[in-house]
Amino acid sequence: MSRVRLRRPDHPLPLQFFLALIEFLASLRLAVTLLTLLILVLAVATFIETSYGAAAARFAVYRAWWFTVLGGLLAINILFAAIVRFPWKRYQTGFVITHAGILVLLAGAYWTALEGIDAQLSIYEGMIGHIAYQDTVHFEIDLTKKSRSPNQDNPSAGSTENAADSRPSERRALRVAVPFHCGPFNWCDYSSGLRHLLWSPPGRLPVLPWQLAWRDKGVIFTEGDLSLEVLDYYADSRRVRGGYLAGYIKANTATSAQGTWFRPWEPIELDVQSRRTEAGITTAIGSRVTLSNGIRVVLTAARSQAELDGFLLGTPVEPLDHEGQVVLVHNQIRYVLPVRQLRAATGDTPLEGSGLRITHFEKDVPLQAVQLQLKNDEGVEDEVILFADLPEFNRQGQKLAVAGAYWVNFPSLLSDVGQAVRLHPRATTGATRARVDLCQGPGGKLYYRIWQSPQVLKTGEINRDDRESILLVGNDLDVRLVVNTFVPWDPEHPEAETVVPLPFRKGARMTQPRVKVRLSAGGKTHETWLAVLPRGADRPIDAEEIATVASDTEQMRVTVKYDAVDVGFRLKLREFQRKLDPGTNQPSYYASLVDLYVPERIAKEHGFENPRWKDQTIIDPSDGEPLQLVHPRILITLNHPANIVDPITGRSYRLYQESFSGPFRPGDPIYEQVVGKEKGPPELYLSTLSVNYDPGRGLKYAGSLLIIGGIVLMYLMRVYIFRPRVRPPFRNEQLEQSVAAGPVSVT
Repeated sequence: MSRVRLRRPDHPLPLQFFLALIEFLASLRLAVTLLTLLILVLAVATFIETSYGAAAARFAVYRAWWFTVLGGLLAINILFAAIVRFPWKRYQTGFVITHAGILVLLAGAYWTALEGIDAQLSIYEGMIGHIAYQDTVHFEIDLTKKSRSPNQDNPSAGSTENAADSRPSERRALRVAVPFHCGPFNWCDYSSGLRHLLWSPPGRLPVLPWQLAWRDKGVIFTEGDLSLEVLDYYADSRRVRGGYLAGYIKANTATSAQGTWFRPWEPIELDVQSRRTEAGITTAIGSRVTLSNGIRVVLTAARSQAELDGFLLGTPVEPLDHEGQVVLVHNQIRYVLPVRQLRAATGDTPLEGSGLRITHFEKDVPLQAVQLQLKNDEGVEDEVILFADLPEFNRQGQKLAVAGAYWVNFPSLLSDVGQAVRLHPRATTGATRARVDLCQGPGGKLYYRIWQSPQVLKTGEINRDDRESILLVGNDLDVRLVVNTFVPWDPEHPEAETVVPLPFRKGARMTQPRVKVRLSAGGKTHETWLAVLPRGADRPIDAEEIATVASDTEQMRVTVKYDAVDVGFRLKLREFQRKLDPGTNQPSYYASLVDLYVPERIAKEHGFENPRWKDQTIIDPSDGEPLQLVHPRILITLNHPANIVDPITGRSYRLYQESFSGPFRPGDPIYEQVVGKEKGPPELYLSTLSVNYDPGRGLKYAGSLLIIGGIVLMYLMRVYIFRPRVRPPFRNEQLEQSVAAGPVSVT
């Protein structure tokens, strides 16, 4: 299509500028640029949806303001490209139809983005449901104020009548719903530095496109002296008591099939719990995770500098046999004690120069653990319990400031079948693989120790200022650690609780979002982490699900709820069907068999009554309303959704089988809560249906058909298929004859 020129040199300058803008908006160059950007954006959105889920793609791209601007510019370009060529010629019919189809398609997509619904409806077997919950949330604010009496507004009026009116008036309440756009990620996971513009470390999101999506931060509600301010948000969180560490680790071995660069980062979550000994001393119990390649990661905590010295200095010396070595550290002096000598000793074993001696030694072979009783010259006794491959359960000597570790040559031990069969599986599983020990020091610093039986490869401190800590490169190992969240264990306050964010889990449904808010009323403020109410909860149950602030004259109560959609009809889950793959617990097929009910008053009003099931009514247990059966035994499966119309709003919902929970059996808390004292089925399932409302679906289908029809019509037009006929060259027969006869002489 040829370029359209609207400007002329004789036009006034303002008109030339306006016409130049019209030409630019209708230009093919702008169309190519916008379409190229759109293709790139859609490719990025597809990658985001694959990696993080559909909710993340909607948040970052499809419902972002800049994506709407991009679609609007494309619509303007298409509209002006057609307008500037008006009046259209007959051969431009296909061109006009194609551009009209694109506009209709964009209008349908925009309508769906504005009013579309993507929610989940969960129903227990035998129960009735009609409320679907979306992934978005909102604040529900209850305001309570005192109405001012006329005497309060006019203190100078001192009559008896006015004095009677000065008593406190009744309190009036107002409920306000405030939308909250928070996104599907923890806010601490977003990167803000330009060095992370397109790439970010594990556990973080790059600047583009995440920082371009809108989030409600700061003050989002004010009413007089009342205000609600959002400070932070965790999409998934939990309360921890003790120490906690979350991050990502990449541990590559020489035998791995993949290289270090291509090996994915693996998320880790470790915590430290408190344990009180018989002497009343609080010690730490650590935890561990096992990576996909068998490498173990262990987190422990050192209460004192002596325990930290035992962690860093208590390493074995060669040669290390299958009996092992006990390495104790006292006053930063290391004592290496072979187990063979300790078992052969008949009396006390002194620690030279320390004033300490071992009075009793005992070894547990199945657990590969040792127990030592120590005593100093003043008669103070202490106990040390050390595990060879379970260091998170070690008990150090607090009274005598003695700490250490127990080391065993596991390859040599496991090569002896007679010894191997005596070992406890929990204590020795994976003992021949590398182990990364992390230890929190007294100052809240982190230290590490990498053990590959039969030797300790490296020890050191983790520099948390660096985003990525390289723990070890060499010895056929490459270990790198990224710490995203670290809460030090505090032995002085072992019961203190802290809210921590959890790493992102794609497709996780059982999450606990929390919002950090600051409430203000007059001169009073209150900061707290506010937990989002579970889906289906009408009122707060736990204290952390509600926040309150009050002044002398007003009060504000705040809760956070999921956005709910009343679909209008009622679904009763008659039966949940599930089939498993042979020999496994993996479901190969699951579906929901439901009955469709409509409130009886609505069925009569809108003519939904079916003569076949007119007499089949039930009572809705939630509100006691009679329900009329409209359609029984509707099967909803993964690949065969059901289309059901809301009788009140006329919306056409499409229901998919999304997921399920269960089976719950008698004795399970959920089973007892749902079934109660009544006799229920032997197994109970919770079916989750995806409820989708796409108001622009018709426009999108119509636009697609118009685009296809316009393209076909363009190719059918003769001007696009056939070239214009070329006329034959002019022939003059007399001239040809004279030329053939020879040259002509002129006299």
